[in-house]
Amino acid sequence: MLKNFITGIRTFFKTMGLVEQSQVVASTAVVVAMITIIVTHIVLGESLTSLDFISVVTVGVFGYVTVYFSLKYGRMLEAQRRELHELNAITEAVNRSVELTTVLQSALIRVMQLMHADSGWIYLHDHGVFVLKHRYGTNAALFPPDCEVNDEAFFWVHIPSVMRTDDPNILYNTTGEFKEEGVKSLVSIPLIRQMNFAGALIIGTKELRKFEAKKIDVIQAFGNQISVALNNASLFEQVRRSEQLYADLYEHSPDMYHSVDRNGIVTSCNLTESQLLGLAKEEIIGKPLLQLYPPSERKHVEMNLKRIFELGQELKGIEGQIRRRDGTTIDVSVNTSLIRDADGKPMIVRMVLRDITEKKKMEAKILQAQKIDSIGNLAGGIAHDFNNILTSILGSASIMRRHIKDDRWKKYVDLIETTSRRGAAVTRQLLTFARKNNPHVSRINVMTVIEQTIRLFEVSAPKSINIKCVFSSEPLIVEADDTQLQQAILNLFLNARDAMPEGGVLVITCQGISFDEGHAQQLTDGKAGSYVMITIADSGEGIPPDLLHRIFEPFFTTKEQGKGTGLGLSVVYGVVKSHNGHISVRSEINSGTEFTIYLPRILNGELNTTIERDSSELVGGTERILIIEDEMPVAEIGADILRNLGYQVEVSQNGREAIDRLIADTQPFHLIILDMNMPRMGGRATFDQIKKLFPSMKVLVCSGYSATMLDDGKFAEAIDGFIQKPYELADFAQKVRTILDERVSASSLHP
Repeated sequence: MLKNFITGIRTFFKTMGLVEQSQVVASTAVVVAMITIIVTHIVLGESLTSLDFISVVTVGVFGYVTVYFSLKYGRMLEAQRRELHELNAITEAVNRSVELTTVLQSALIRVMQLMHADSGWIYLHDHGVFVLKHRYGTNAALFPPDCEVNDEAFFWVHIPSVMRTDDPNILYNTTGEFKEEGVKSLVSIPLIRQMNFAGALIIGTKELRKFEAKKIDVIQAFGNQISVALNNASLFEQVRRSEQLYADLYEHSPDMYHSVDRNGIVTSCNLTESQLLGLAKEEIIGKPLLQLYPPSERKHVEMNLKRIFELGQELKGIEGQIRRRDGTTIDVSVNTSLIRDADGKPMIVRMVLRDITEKKKMEAKILQAQKIDSIGNLAGGIAHDFNNILTSILGSASIMRRHIKDDRWKKYVDLIETTSRRGAAVTRQLLTFARKNNPHVSRINVMTVIEQTIRLFEVSAPKSINIKCVFSSEPLIVEADDTQLQQAILNLFLNARDAMPEGGVLVITCQGISFDEGHAQQLTDGKAGSYVMITIADSGEGIPPDLLHRIFEPFFTTKEQGKGTGLGLSVVYGVVKSHNGHISVRSEINSGTEFTIYLPRILNGELNTTIERDSSELVGGTERILIIEDEMPVAEIGADILRNLGYQVEVSQNGREAIDRLIADTQPFHLIILDMNMPRMGGRATFDQIKKLFPSMKVLVCSGYSATMLDDGKFAEAIDGFIQKPYELADFAQKVRTILDERVSASSLHP
C-alpha cells in the first residue's frame, strides 16, 4: 500500500509543471523547517518559549508568503512561456513557406492545434465580399456566398473576438450546414495586409467555455504573426507573378530573342524563336550562333559579332536572313543590347530578331507595282505619240486611195494601211497595259466568256493538250468588257499552250470566293468582299524564279526570237487592273505555271444585253470646222480628210490661238475638234474656256489616249463626242457627221 501511495505521489508530481514542482519543494522545505524546530525542542527537553513560537510562526508566514507569490508569478511566467511557445509555433508554421496557399493552410491548422479547436475557416476579402479560401476539420462553409465585408453583421470578424454561436450576428448570418456542426463558440483572428483588412481566420469549438476572453491578447498576437506572413507571401506572390509575366512576355513575344556570349555561343533563347525555326531549345542553346544562319550570311554575322564585342557597338535595324530547320529562310531585322562585366567590357549580347518576311514581300509587291505603273505610264506616252504618227500615215493612205486611179499603186496604199493598222493594234495593247484603254463595261457571266474563249482556243490547240474545267454551279456575274476579258483569258491559254510543246494538262477553274481584310490584303490589294476567282494552270515548263517578277513588263518575253511580242501578259495585266481586279502567278520549273485572276463579283445581278450598231455611209457636208491640234501633220491630215468631204476647215496649233480666233472671227464655227494633250493651254482648259464663251458650241474630243482620260464624269457628259487616234476616214467622217446632225436636230426642236 505504501508503495502505491508513493507511486501515486510520484505520478502526481510529474504531471505538474516546472513552476508547480518548485513551489511544492519550497513549501516542503518550510514545513520541514518548522517540524525541525519543534522536534529539536522536544528532544532537548526544552519547552517552547514565546520567542520559539514567534520563530515558528515567522518561518511559517515567511514560507507561506514565499510559496504564495512564487506560485502566483510562477503561473504567470509559465503562461507567458506557453504563449511564447505557441507564438513560436505559429511563426515557425507560417514562415516555413512564402507561397500564399501554403501559408494560409499552415496557419489555420497550427492555430487549431494550439487552441484545441474542432473546425476552422479562412476567408479573404476579394472585391468587397468574403471568399472562402481554406477550411479544416469541417466540410461546411461558415458564411453564405457573396457576404459583403463591410456589412455591420460581420463587425466581429474585423477584430480579435470570442463569440458564442447563439449571438444574433452569427445565428442569422451563417449557413445551415454550419449550424448542423454543433459549434458552440467561435474565435475570429483578423488578417491585415498592407495596413488594410484582408480577411479573417476563424476557428470553432463544440465546448462552450473552451475559448476564454482572456485569450484575446494571444489571439491578437496570432493574427499579427499570420498577417506578417501574409504580407510576405503577398509580396512573394506579386514578385512571382511579375516574374511569370516577364517570362511569359519573353517566351511568347512576337519577336525572337536570344543571348550570345563572347565565343559566339547562344546562351538562351525564347519559345517564339524555337517555334519559328522549328528547332527545340536544346538545339539552339549551347550551339554556335552561326548555325542559325545560311552560309551566305555567316561572314556578315561574324563581322557583326566582332563589332559588338571588340568595339562595344550596339547594332540597330540590321537586316538579314535566318534559317529554319527545313532549310527555308526568314527575313529578320536585328537589334542588339549589351551586358557588360565589372570592367565595362561586353560580356553578353542580347539580340532581338523581328520577322520581316511579309514586310519584305509587301515591299517587293509595292516596288513591282510601282515599276509596272511607271512602265505603264511610259507605254501610254509611247502609244500616244505612235497614235499621232499612225494617224498621219493612215489618214494620208485613206486620202491617197480616194485619188489614185492607177491600180498599180493601190497595192502600196493597201500595204501602208495594213501596216498602220498593225501598228495601231500594238498601241491598243500598250494602252490596255497602261490602263488607258476604255473598257465597254456591262454585266456578264464570267463562265460564259471562258467557255467561248475555250472554243476559240481549241481551234489552234494541239490534241496533245488535255483541257479540264471546274466551274461553279451558280452564275458568276462581274462588270467587265467581255471583249477585253476574252482577250486576256485567250492570252493566258496561248501562253500555256506554248509552255507545253509536248502536250500536257490545262486546268481552268472558275469559282466564287469571299475575302476578309486579312486575306484581301495579301491577294487583292486590301479590298475585302466577294470575288470571282479564275485559275488557269498548265503542266508546262514553268518560269524561272529570277524572271517571274518581270513577266508583266511590256516587250519582255522568255520565248525565242520571233515567237512572241512580249505584250501578251502585259495586256492581261492591264485588262485585269482596268477592271479593278488582281492577278497573281505561281510557277515551278518543270512543274507548270498557275495564273489566278480575282475580279469583283456582282451579287444578285442581272446580265446586260448589248446591241450592235450598224455603221452608216460615208457622208460629208459644208459646215465650218475648227481643228485644235499641236501636231501639225495630224492636223493637216484631219483637215484634208474633212475638206475632201466638203467641209470648211481651219487649224489652230494651241488652245490660246484657237480662243483668239473664235473671238475675232465673225463667221461662226459649227464644230470644234479638240486634241487633249497640248502645250500652253491643255485640252481641258481650252474646252472650259470655249464653253464659257460659246455655250452652244459643239466639241469633238480627239486623243492618242483612250476615253479613260475623261476621268471626270461631268466632263465626259459635257463633250459631244470622242474619237481615238489613229482613226480612219470612215470612222472620222461618221463621228463628225453624227455630231453635226445632232446639232441640226436640236436647233429644229428649239427655233
